[in-house]
Amino acid sequence: MSSLRDPWAGLKLARPPVELRARVLAAAREAAARPEPGLLEALYRDRLLRACAAGLAALLIANAIVTGGGGASAQAPVPVPTAFTNDDAQIPGDTGLTAAEQLDELTPVLGDVIPRSRG
Repeated sequence: MSSLRDPWAGLKLARPPVELRARVLAAAREAAARPEPGLLEALYRDRLLRACAAGLAALLIANAIVTGGGGASAQAPVPVPTAFTNDDAQIPGDTGLTAAEQLDELTPVLGDVIPRSRG
């Protein structure tokens, strides 16, 4: 089949020049030999990184001011009531029992509105 009739002939990959591999490997060796900058050096050289670090420090300080530091001076948790009152009836809080187990205790509060199965 000739290349004039082959519609896929233009899509075949061209090989890179042989010298390119040597140049890329030499550049990679150079980059690996250079020491990476530390955090403080990177902060010193990069303006955007300094701005991000300053913003993060400001947010951290603002959070500490707003929340009160969260140390030993933190407020004690507010106790949750164990029973709630509705009009004159007292409804018990979460006792860990199912609704069926609490049915006898809730009958004076709810009246006889709960249909019971007699089966």
